[in-house]
Amino acid sequence: MLLIYVVLFIIFLFLLDYFLIDKRKLELSKQFNGPLRLPIIGTIYIFFGASTKEYYKLIKDSMDEFGRTGTKIVRSWNGASLELKIDDYKLLETITTNQKFLAKSSQYSFMHAAVGEGLLFSSGKKWFNRRRIITPTFHFKILEQFFEVFVKQNQKLIERIKSEPNGQPFNIFPVITSSILSSLCETAMGYEMKAKDSDYLNAVKKIGWIVATRFVTPWQKSSFLFSFSSAKRKQEKYAKTMKEFTTKIIEERRKVLLNKAEDLEHLDEEDVGLKKKVCLLDVLLQSTIDNKPLSNEDIQEEVDTFTFAGHDTTTNAICFTLHMIAKHPEVQQKLNKEIEEVLGDGELTFKSLNEFKYLELVIKESLRLYPPAPIISRRLFEEVDFGDFIAPADANYNMILYTAFRNPEVFEKPDEFIPERFLKDMPAFAFIPFSAGQRNCIGQKFAMTSIKTNIVNILRQFTVVPGEKEPEVEINITLKCDSLLVGFKAK
Repeated sequence: MLLIYVVLFIIFLFLLDYFLIDKRKLELSKQFNGPLRLPIIGTIYIFFGASTKEYYKLIKDSMDEFGRTGTKIVRSWNGASLELKIDDYKLLETITTNQKFLAKSSQYSFMHAAVGEGLLFSSGKKWFNRRRIITPTFHFKILEQFFEVFVKQNQKLIERIKSEPNGQPFNIFPVITSSILSSLCETAMGYEMKAKDSDYLNAVKKIGWIVATRFVTPWQKSSFLFSFSSAKRKQEKYAKTMKEFTTKIIEERRKVLLNKAEDLEHLDEEDVGLKKKVCLLDVLLQSTIDNKPLSNEDIQEEVDTFTFAGHDTTTNAICFTLHMIAKHPEVQQKLNKEIEEVLGDGELTFKSLNEFKYLELVIKESLRLYPPAPIISRRLFEEVDFGDFIAPADANYNMILYTAFRNPEVFEKPDEFIPERFLKDMPAFAFIPFSAGQRNCIGQKFAMTSIKTNIVNILRQFTVVPGEKEPEVEINITLKCDSLLVGFKAK
């Protein structure tokens, strides 16, 4: 009798799957290689019980097994949702430069409840209008003002490093995260973070972990199931903290901008913590769409998106670059020589950052091995015939950068740290750590300015030494690891 029930249940699953699955999408998916699809659940069985560290390996193994032949596109199914994974540089160019791939993947919806639908996650007219408004914020003249903030926060970071035992490796992620988050808050909102603002900083970090865990946990991808979890309640709590803090700053800044410009000279920064420099918030407050000013909610989601998305990626880039420099003394020696040649006994300036050519190679090589955004995704809403294959509509296209950047066809000895490799020509889309095309990262110059400023000033005061433990990376929204140990010996 039990066997009959089992058979009937299996038949029921197949029938249910037959009526739920998009037949056209299913047919087109056969163009691509991938693991066996099961009724209803698709291929998510591969990730059952997997940790975020194992998720990294499972995707890499899948790309190695299925993504090196045929169309070089790997097929997988999250229930009835078709996911296509790509790491071939020619296909990366196809997707990032095609106008039909401007929409972000449905997976980014996980972040909407946390930080709203800002520039990073929005699509269509909303994305176009916001991009047009925000782009001037990253003009080099404004970046030069931001440079002063980077230097100030870096000085605080250095004092924090000095409090650690000389040369003793420690986990650098928390201290650099706090420093970068403070920089982003000041450049985004014109507000200098204080000790009393720790709740906001903590909320930004916690929401990142909740969203990241959901991204790699099969059952949490269902909004219905996630709504019953304790993580959902925590997310709402942290999102409320972020919104209240940002809204307060927006309202204070709006009052200031309603007054005459000369009134800014009499502003007591100790009372409201507002700066006189241009910041992202100022641009948003003075912008209009269809002759209408942005609402507090519109502005809040852009500011929160900027701090949420920017702090993690910049922190990762700095931490992993320091890690690789510490592991390669010969690289550190070359960097010290360049710093001496460029600066001598002088101070680092915004203009002098452009003279650090070898440092740029080092940062690029670190971004190649440890891309802060290891996966970027797009969604296609209509079929596109590319000749070699027909791209299915209503599917997510996941560009796996952390395997693309280790492609042995492009990068000789791909697992080795060789900064000089970037002195040679390579295919244009083989290395796109900040994405490419119209939806490239609007803050890439901002990020590189912050990274360079921190690395140069740290190396001027310390010799960095590696910890004994190699970091175990894991795939979340960004590339992370539990602990990254680096020591700093005072010079």
